[in-house]
Amino acid sequence: MGVAVLLLALCAALLAAGTALVLEAGLGASAPWAALCGAVLGVAAAALPMAALALKPGRPGQPAAQPATELPVAGAGAVTPRALFLEWAEREWARSRRYGTGAALLLVDIDRYQRLCESRSAAAGNAVLVDLLRHTAATLRGADVLTRYADGQMAVFLAHADATGALDVAERIRQRAERLDASADGQPLRITVSVGVAHLRPAHPNLGALIEDAQDALAAARQVGGNCVRAAPVEARLKRLPGPGRDDRRKPRQQPRP
Repeated sequence: MGVAVLLLALCAALLAAGTALVLEAGLGASAPWAALCGAVLGVAAAALPMAALALKPGRPGQPAAQPATELPVAGAGAVTPRALFLEWAEREWARSRRYGTGAALLLVDIDRYQRLCESRSAAAGNAVLVDLLRHTAATLRGADVLTRYADGQMAVFLAHADATGALDVAERIRQRAERLDASADGQPLRITVSVGVAHLRPAHPNLGALIEDAQDALAAARQVGGNCVRAAPVEARLKRLPGPGRDDRRKPRQQPRP
């Protein structure tokens, strides 16, 4: 930065001198304001690039600091946009079905999220979800993908994962959420999450079926009080149980009548 300022100052001085000589040669030596015009132009030439450097956020090649409510979308600890997440999950689902490598989908819901937004604010609820996303992203493998899936909810697609491994990841996310030092409006806040796990099975003809199974498992986790992990397939009788203490924004699927 210091070298750039010195070079700009030198260029400005040279420009000022050159401009003054041109004006004096063209307008005659009797033009006393020739030197002044040259100086003004030289200062302007130096001020504009220096102002651009001053206003630029950070050094070249270094990203600017992100607000607390934004998330990195590239590199280590990244959170994938929802549309790209679904596109990537579709490809991984097809690859897993073809080669039998295994895969799983996790849906993670902050318990009583709607109540949090109503009692504090929507911004407070968003900040809590962002904290949870950031801490979760730092613990996943490079092949796993994370996204903000819905209000108060995130999704994780685990590539090359078996049923036991998927449950283990889900339980670690639940435990980490319990220990998360979240805050809302400057006040400490303790949260819990419910996790629905769906491991890829022959019964899943497409990615949508896998997502629906994860939603059913998540609904079952909420219905028993939250702060727990449930895996698909979920028994129909459990999916019809009322959910205590939880604003149920996403109902489980209705089972077809016999």
